[in-house]
Amino acid sequence: METLTKCLLLPIDGTSESLRPIAFISRLYPVSEVSLILCYFSPPPPPVYFSLAAETPEMQKKKRDLVESRQRDAQRIFTHAKKVLMKAGFSRELIQEHIEQREMSVAKQACLLADIRKVDAVVIQKRVSSSLEGFLIGDPASALLQYCLTSPVWFVEGEANPSRAAICVVDEDAALRMTDHAGYMLSGSAAQITLLQTVRKLSAPISFHPSNGTKELAGHAGMTLSSGRYSYLLRAADMLREYGIDEGRIQITLIPEKGDIASEILSWCASNGIGVVGLGHSEPEGIWSSLKTSVTRKILADFKNMAIWVAQ
Repeated sequence: METLTKCLLLPIDGTSESLRPIAFISRLYPVSEVSLILCYFSPPPPPVYFSLAAETPEMQKKKRDLVESRQRDAQRIFTHAKKVLMKAGFSRELIQEHIEQREMSVAKQACLLADIRKVDAVVIQKRVSSSLEGFLIGDPASALLQYCLTSPVWFVEGEANPSRAAICVVDEDAALRMTDHAGYMLSGSAAQITLLQTVRKLSAPISFHPSNGTKELAGHAGMTLSSGRYSYLLRAADMLREYGIDEGRIQITLIPEKGDIASEILSWCASNGIGVVGLGHSEPEGIWSSLKTSVTRKILADFKNMAIWVAQ
């Protein structure tokens, strides 16, 4: 299968933290197979420049000086980011710059840009410190998941090893959307992919290739891949194979569910060298109101040395 160039949107703000996902991207793909859109949203001029006082020659000059200063700042930010990218081996031809004045929250504006540019994913460091109001300060998960309803979001933290990935599969279409995204994004890699599901009344994890599912589950009462939630595992496996991913790279793993699903998923992934975790996120009561108690929210709050991919 022909490997298509992946397009990722990376919001930057002039801090080294916002550039940390570059290391993960360069480990995941040959640099010739990914293009990056670096986006920077410059702060708007202070309100005083839109008042009647701004019509005086003195205020007009101050406004021009401010605009020129911010243009220099933006150029400095882009120059530094491109140096980091080129040091990592990226081609200048595959790096795009996008700058616009911030008209709304940076999270919302970045997600709107992602939709317009039809990027494959928005990539961001889990936690960065930023002077931009209310976006990269602390944890940006809530804001990005509120607005990025079309483009998947990748949250990166620490040293994420992309050679092993796990896709969390539940009986919801959001899980299949995540599988479709992961299948496309990992099809050109050599990553081993686990379709992961938590199961009550299971005493220990079990793993098997999709073609052996019926046989492997025969000894477990009430567990068949043809019923309910397990059919989603088979559908997910089929989707991965449609992207040319060999069955030898795919396994299904069921782990015991003991009450804290987020911790159980993270613990199993950490113990098994998983560097990429895919989550399909959907909330019937609305993302903003119910995110606080969702499994997605808990995983995004607690994960370390991983990349968490979320599709909605």
